[in-house]
Amino acid sequence: MKKAAYLAFALLGVIWGSNFIFMKWAAEYISPSQIVLLRLVFGFLPIFFFTLAKRALRWDHLRYVHHFVVMSLLATAIYYFAFAKGTALLPSSIAGLLSGAIPFLFTFICAWLFMSKEHINMAKAAGVALGFLGVLLIARPWSSVGSIDIRGVIYMLAGSISVGCSFVYARKFISPLKLPAVALATYQIGLAIIFLFLVTSLHGIGAVFKDTRTPG
Repeated sequence: MKKAAYLAFALLGVIWGSNFIFMKWAAEYISPSQIVLLRLVFGFLPIFFFTLAKRALRWDHLRYVHHFVVMSLLATAIYYFAFAKGTALLPSSIAGLLSGAIPFLFTFICAWLFMSKEHINMAKAAGVALGFLGVLLIARPWSSVGSIDIRGVIYMLAGSISVGCSFVYARKFISPLKLPAVALATYQIGLAIIFLFLVTSLHGIGAVFKDTRTPG
């Protein structure tokens, strides 16, 4: 059982880490918003057909569309765009490090601010402080030497705040609804695609397929 868990964590790390390399390559050909739009479209299709097969979609779910809109923005559109923009400005290794550390910090802070049941103690406060110290050491805003673009760090921070708030919002407003997870994912990604189509230029989006590495 432990071996399976370790293997799952290793596989997740490979998938998550390689994601930033592919975004970095894609950013050489198309804009961050186009990167996010393509990711969502190709990710939405299998989820949508799986959800149809499970018959998890219901017309009465439309009463919760306002919650789905919020989640589509916080946990998908804004979050993905900010990380894609940050990755375009930063080395992929730095972007990966920041993306793995910062969201958990902001999730804790948002939970403490907006959920009355979440309490902070000295151990938690020290952990958050150490986490931000680690982010500061990675970003090195005091250094004029190196390839760390502070704008990229700011975008990663913005994306982390967005996804951190989404976790708290989901726990407070979405979890009590007891809706199927596949249905929630379908609504969330589908709405995010619509929003991105409204604000993203499709001109030149096919250029990403000129490089055999980037479509990954």
